[in-house]
Amino acid sequence: MTDLRLLLPLMVMLFCLAGPLSAADPIVDAGARIAQLEQQNEHLHQQLREARRALALERNKEQKAGWPQVFGGLGLIFGLSGVAMMIDARKRARRDV
Repeated sequence: MTDLRLLLPLMVMLFCLAGPLSAADPIVDAGARIAQLEQQNEHLHQQLREARRALALERNKEQKAGWPQVFGGLGLIFGLSGVAMMIDARKRARRDV
C-alpha cells in the first residue's frame, strides 16, 4: 500500500511533465534533449524526497502516544479492574448468604 502511495504521485508527475509525443516533431539535438530530461529527472527526485520526508513526519506523528492516550489506557485498566472486583464482590456476597 505504501509503495503504491509513493509510486502513484511519481507516475502522475511523469505523465504531466512528459511532452507531447508526435512523429512530426523530431528531436533535433539529442544532447539538449538529454540535458532537459536530466533536469526534469532531478526535479522529480527533489519532489519525491520532499514527499517521502513529509510522509515520514506524518508517520512519526501518528506513532507517538500523547497524554490523552496514556490516561485513556490507564482509565481502561482501572475500569476493567473495577468491573472484575465488582463481579468478585457479588460472588462473595452470594456465598455468604
